[in-house]
Amino acid sequence: MSKRTAWALCAGWMLLIFAMSAAPGEVSSGQSGLLIRLLAGAVRAVTGYTPDAPALAAAELLLRKGAHMAEYGVLMLLCMNAFRVSGSHRPGLHALLLCAAYAAGDELHQAFVPGRGPSPIDVLIDTAGAAAAWAAARLCARIGRCGAKSP
Repeated sequence: MSKRTAWALCAGWMLLIFAMSAAPGEVSSGQSGLLIRLLAGAVRAVTGYTPDAPALAAAELLLRKGAHMAEYGVLMLLCMNAFRVSGSHRPGLHALLLCAAYAAGDELHQAFVPGRGPSPIDVLIDTAGAAAAWAAARLCARIGRCGAKSP
């Protein structure tokens, strides 16, 4: 993969994160609420159990924070690749620092979005998602299942 393509993928994913963060709080809550209602319906159909309000609230929190981790995990993998093809000797570290900085900037951006606000906890969650992706990539490379050198 060329450097240009690798960095374009990073920039594209960053734009997607930015666009999702630009959605007003009401829209974001509506999207995750819809997913939780669909999951609750599936649980009810399969098990007969109807989740109560606290269970639904906990599931929505896990869904939202899990989405944070996943989106920054993907960003981490894209950035590690971009740093690697650009000749970095520490692509994992450089990518983690970039992801953490982008997470902080994203939270600052949310201060200007109606119904949303910055959260230092979300910066930590985003960075943890990036770190988990780095750890998974290293483990995969060490096991030899990914066909790539250890980042």
